[in-house]
Amino acid sequence: MKPFYKSLTILLFLASAANAQIQKITYTTAEQQLLKLNRISPSASKQADKISLDGTWQFSTDINTLPADKNIQVPGEWVMQGFEVKKMVYAGYKKNFEIPANWKNKRVKLRFDAVYSEAEIWVNGKKTASHLGGFTPFEVDINDVANCGGNNELLVKVKSESKADSLASASTYAVHALGGISRKVYVMAVEEVNFAYADIKTFLDKNYENATLSADVIIANEQNGKTGNLGIRAELFKADGTTRITEKTITIDKSIAKGEFLQQNISFEVVKPAKWDTEHPNLYVVKLSILQDGKNEDEITKSIGFRQIEVRGNRVFVNNMPIKLRGICHHETMPLRGRSVGENMWEKDVELFREGNVNYFRTSHYPPAEELIDACNRLGMFLEVEAPFCWAENTDVPAGTEIYQTLMVDQTLDMVNYFRSNPAILTWSIGNESGKYAAYFKETAKLVKQFDPTRLRNFSQYGPDADEGDLEITNHHYPGPTGPQTYRNYKRPIVFDEYVHLNAYNRLELVTDPGVRDAWGIGFEAMWENMYRTDAVLGGAIWAGIDDTFFLPNGKTVGYGTWGPLDGWRRPKPEYWHMKKIYSPVKVKLASNWSNGKVALELENRLLFSNLNECKIEWSLGSESGVIIADLKRNGKTTANVLVSKKPLPSDKMTVKVYDPRKVLIDIYQFAVVPTVTDLTLVQKNVGPPWIYTQTGNTLTAKSGKVSVQLNLANGDVTQITNNGAAIWITGARLMVLPLTGEGRGTQMTGESQQFDPFTDVCKNRIIKDIKLDKAKNSFTVHITDTYSEAGGGICYTFLADGKVKIDYKYSIKKEINPRQWGLVFGVPNSFQELDWNRNAQWDYYPADHIGRPVGKAMLTSGNQVSGPAGPSKLPATPWSLDRNDLGTNDFRSTKMYINQAVLTNGVSSFNVAANGQQHIRAWKDVQGIKALVAGYSNMGAERFFRGHAEKMDRPLKAGDTIQDSVTLQLK
Repeated sequence: MKPFYKSLTILLFLASAANAQIQKITYTTAEQQLLKLNRISPSASKQADKISLDGTWQFSTDINTLPADKNIQVPGEWVMQGFEVKKMVYAGYKKNFEIPANWKNKRVKLRFDAVYSEAEIWVNGKKTASHLGGFTPFEVDINDVANCGGNNELLVKVKSESKADSLASASTYAVHALGGISRKVYVMAVEEVNFAYADIKTFLDKNYENATLSADVIIANEQNGKTGNLGIRAELFKADGTTRITEKTITIDKSIAKGEFLQQNISFEVVKPAKWDTEHPNLYVVKLSILQDGKNEDEITKSIGFRQIEVRGNRVFVNNMPIKLRGICHHETMPLRGRSVGENMWEKDVELFREGNVNYFRTSHYPPAEELIDACNRLGMFLEVEAPFCWAENTDVPAGTEIYQTLMVDQTLDMVNYFRSNPAILTWSIGNESGKYAAYFKETAKLVKQFDPTRLRNFSQYGPDADEGDLEITNHHYPGPTGPQTYRNYKRPIVFDEYVHLNAYNRLELVTDPGVRDAWGIGFEAMWENMYRTDAVLGGAIWAGIDDTFFLPNGKTVGYGTWGPLDGWRRPKPEYWHMKKIYSPVKVKLASNWSNGKVALELENRLLFSNLNECKIEWSLGSESGVIIADLKRNGKTTANVLVSKKPLPSDKMTVKVYDPRKVLIDIYQFAVVPTVTDLTLVQKNVGPPWIYTQTGNTLTAKSGKVSVQLNLANGDVTQITNNGAAIWITGARLMVLPLTGEGRGTQMTGESQQFDPFTDVCKNRIIKDIKLDKAKNSFTVHITDTYSEAGGGICYTFLADGKVKIDYKYSIKKEINPRQWGLVFGVPNSFQELDWNRNAQWDYYPADHIGRPVGKAMLTSGNQVSGPAGPSKLPATPWSLDRNDLGTNDFRSTKMYINQAVLTNGVSSFNVAANGQQHIRAWKDVQGIKALVAGYSNMGAERFFRGHAEKMDRPLKAGDTIQDSVTLQLK
């Protein structure tokens, strides 16, 4: 193998002789005079004219000193493949490839979809281009240096650190250097007279029925002489690409000199095309051809959709329908690949979020790969595509300078140029959370409007005035629950394109109680319902869509954290189901019980573009099933009577499944349509053997039949309760008043130890003041007056026959505290590793592995490895609910709110909580066995960006406030 550094020496020697830059073309229409674009040619439409360079390359971590004796995969980040490159040092990539001999009469172009973040390109010993910018594609003409019919050597120098990296804050954001060739690379051949640019727009008539298709093209002459007689043919096909609908050919009056460009437009009418929207992603194929002297010279194809975006007052319309955006913020992220996505994850992401009733992606905080755009076009998803700027004011890029042109203008226009014709794109975002709008962004926003007047522009910021009123829409990050009311009469449409932040930074709470993820749905539902009913609020994007955590080969965990409804492995987390239910565009409610052979259901249509009769709504109940068809326009409600001839049992549930017009299962409902009937006169009374009392030292033992209670008279502790000789309750009860905490060692995971101790502290410094015993024949009662540092009061245990225990407690708070939870903590034997429950859940139907399901069984352990707060570092084969830490599985240790009953059991004996529907249980393992909190109060946690919503459930306690509750146990 030839040493890498020797190859480089030759290249450096030749650099001055061939230092061409990326080719620019100039837009010269009256409206867009002197708009200069980096050339990004429409891709060759024939697979034979493209050669992928993805795969194994040779790699050097220091191009100046080391041989290229290592292999690396492209696309990919070098850090995620175990390579360390010093800061501000160029790494080197080398690839040899063959170019077909039949490309000699064509122009050979080299395309990089992204190189992070500064690059030099050398081909066959000559420097052909340099590029600055980590997330935008670029193209290099290598025709003059390419060896057609033989071998070619491609060398790429890459430096991770640059002003492009700084403006995007991308390595800072991901907490590791993103350096590398991070998206696909290929070489392609185009004809000598070719399309340098093509943008296809559609315009609907005033009735939104017929359309005009308009193609703006720029033709490049890269042959040796001027062109002959030119023409352009445009053909429109159905999505299959073979069924032609219409065509048009025009002649061009002028020829093009060698090396020059010519702008041209070709337009034609289309009668009643099927329109594109997120519920009907109807696509067509446009084929554009250049004719020279009557012969087909160049040909490109593009999938397009007929749709039109308009702003009227403070609302946005698509195809004459006002829209509401049900969104998420989407990062390109994979736990073992970083920001370089593979495995067709773009398509999977769109499919997963489409099934979660999302209709809008915001590509935070950089333009995505074209594969994501393509999936959104085909599957039906609005896009806000964002320029690669985040916290940009921290980087100096003076207006009017070459670096301003390269970084601010070129990167923004490259984004628009590359993605311009895609129907899924609704909005161009000029940047994220950056100051200096006038100095940095006002000019780029103006150029975007000149380049593409058909779409919305946004400046994604902390508040609505950051763009100085410049753009079509505005936004507010984390407006809180008052946001909809604040902007009810706002003059522009406003989008909350970061909102309802998931629990992420309150890591002590998360490592202790994943139930805060389930509780998040309470605050989100209230917020969305207010947004849905507020016209000026265009919608919102949940922060964020997918966990942003990376497991480096050196064993460190970095990133921002577990903030997604999907984890990095794309497994649904508890929030995913809440998102699906809350964003659901078809609402179904039970309107009446089964009566005289029918069940009444209330239907609501929140679809944006569809009548409800376009959906498939299936129902089943017992042995009967059918389909509900309702002619119902958007925003309408109706009642449907479902005929069920056989009377169901109380245990039977009616299941309703809703499929949208794309045949996507968007919601599932489940209703009990016959009430349960309980005859309380038949309930066994608590009558049993008389209590017998014995005392040895400070231990009082009370027995009733098979039940035995041991009480320590020195400290008032119930030290053990057995039933039929088996221990059921071994320690407690202790008062817990657990404060909210946002502790998480900062917002980011920085590779340091991510071990967090359990946040399960009971009240401290307990002092027993008084113990009163009532040793009655049919019950045994213990009254304890005690005090803790946090509260003082008392607790009363009443032990009845057959293991029933009633516990009443009342405490006065001594100092101010805003609690996360309060209640009593009990200890049960280590063998009680199964938790069963029945609770009043937020929804009537849940997936079987959801931690918030109404009825469930969870085990303390699973076959999974214990993982840290970022979850498993290898692809798991089991659901998220079975991930575990030292306290137990996510399912076992999460709070189950609003329980009617909960049972901890070892399969033989059980600790049974008979609750009132307003209590909550949380179980976990510690060194003494299994602990169970029976809480009289629980809330949504301390995540700071969600606090405005979560604090609606807060019950802050001041000195002198009282907390009290009653707990009923059945020990079997």
